Amino acid sequence: MPKTMRAARFHQHGGREVLRLEQVPLPQPGAGEVRIRVQACALNWLDVGIRRGPKFGAVPLPLTTGVDTCGLIDALGAGVSGWQIGDAVTLYSLVTCGICEFCRAGEVTVCPRHEIIGEHRDGGLADYMLAPARNLIAKPASLSAVETAALPVVSKTAWHMLITVARLQAGETVFIPGAGGGVASMGIQIAKHAGATVIASSSSAEKMAKARALGADHVVNYQEADWVEQVLAATGGRGVDVAQDLVGAATWADSLRTLARNGRMVVCGSHSGTHFDLSIPQMYHRQLSILGANGGSYNELCRVLDLAGKGVLRPVIDRVLPLSQISEGHRILEEHDHFGKVVIKIA
Repeated sequence: MPKTMRAARFHQHGGREVLRLEQVPLPQPGAGEVRIRVQACALNWLDVGIRRGPKFGAVPLPLTTGVDTCGLIDALGAGVSGWQIGDAVTLYSLVTCGICEFCRAGEVTVCPRHEIIGEHRDGGLADYMLAPARNLIAKPASLSAVETAALPVVSKTAWHMLITVARLQAGETVFIPGAGGGVASMGIQIAKHAGATVIASSSSAEKMAKARALGADHVVNYQEADWVEQVLAATGGRGVDVAQDLVGAATWADSLRTLARNGRMVVCGSHSGTHFDLSIPQMYHRQLSILGANGGSYNELCRVLDLAGKGVLRPVIDRVLPLSQISEGHRILEEHDHFGKVVIKIA
């Protein structure tokens, strides 16, 4: 085994220039851990946000991000059972305490002592990484490593938002903005699987066509001044039952405008801004709900990976880059120059 490995990491927060491809010591698994030889790791907005500066407290520096990982187990720590060297795996990135009231109730996404692999501990943008064995999930046999890496965060997040939190039902209508994003592209598929009518928005004819190909029933261009009116017209003026907002302050006002009376907006992101001037009267006059959704559970990830393995859901991959082009991957996300996932192929 080599004594060192490549890792994309940063020593301080800032622009893309802080990213470095370095040689670092090969990590050794501790008790209950495995070492994974990483084959592919998809980028998420989390990678960009942490690099710029985290919103929810300090992270250890230097840091290697990378939440969505697929690879082969190449070493087992003490006490690991049920897994073998050579097993192809992906992983659930949330490491929880297991003992708080929320963990005991199965609400692990709000564990106050949680850590995220790729944020609070080194992630998969490296040749090798460590992970708790209890977080592992077998790679679907029908999918490649690149396809599998494109799924975990976006698929479990979209499922948790739409199915678990918003309780989307067959026959309802959902609005999904920014269809080119990873969570949105999975949200379209999950909503159709649930039997809903999907209205999506995007910024170009090309992306609008791709959203239709994923199953969106109606697609509007959000750069047109009357796009909200177009959404309402598609519902016969009623409005949508659910709006899936992934963006933050910049889109909240319009997402709320698309809602029908008794509608609910489910939110999971804030990269366009963290504060919003809410009109309180519209909330109670129209009896609207705003629901927060934080990630997804291990079981939800297993569910969506099973659906993907059966071909019900499919990974949406914009492009695949080598680890040496990690800065370019960040640029693509920051400039919204993609539809679906940017995946870094490592081995």
